[in-house]
Amino acid sequence: MEKIEIYKNRSCFASIMLNKYFYFAPNKIVSDIGAGFGHMKKEIESIGAKWQPFDYVKKIDESVIWNLNDKAPNNVENAGIVIFLEVLEHLDNPLFGIQNIATHMEKEGVLILTTPNPQSSKNILSLFLRGSLYAFQEKHIVENHVFTPWKHVVYEFLKRSGFEVLEYAIVDMQYKDRKTTSIKDWLKYKVESFIEYRNPLAKGMSYGIVARKIS
Repeated sequence: MEKIEIYKNRSCFASIMLNKYFYFAPNKIVSDIGAGFGHMKKEIESIGAKWQPFDYVKKIDESVIWNLNDKAPNNVENAGIVIFLEVLEHLDNPLFGIQNIATHMEKEGVLILTTPNPQSSKNILSLFLRGSLYAFQEKHIVENHVFTPWKHVVYEFLKRSGFEVLEYAIVDMQYKDRKTTSIKDWLKYKVESFIEYRNPLAKGMSYGIVARKIS
């Protein structure tokens, strides 16, 4: 298997990829979709980019409301780079969402996304023990976790939307730092580690993708 880079968290992944691809982007507009409280603003503006934040629910004044079931609002600029962190799993129509993002981007623009990893060892162990993935239990409907983003499905949706995948990465490794406080926790940790040994893609609570719009 080709070597896959590992990033401790999604912000680290997004920052490194932004710095890596920004100077090859077709313009300096960075659309931050799912901007939340604007934690990426400083990083984006520090490299000379224009931060253009979007959200489904407005949390800061700067954000523009965008329901990804629809095309981008008329009064915004097309993006050279899109930051799309931990949003895909919340979409009722993920293919439509990706297609609408593609329409919002300039050709040769770069999409930087992260999303929960259904293959993660914690998810697989939870599926065995509880019958449901750890991050996609019934209680997560409240957060609108409605799309299970299996890697091969996301790749196919990107392809259908005119993207080519440039990079795949393992993201969100903080769970490896936890301290075991009981025999049960220790056993779970050991089983998770074995699953990850057998399948390297089981590492990381999330995964990251960088994709370029080619059509």
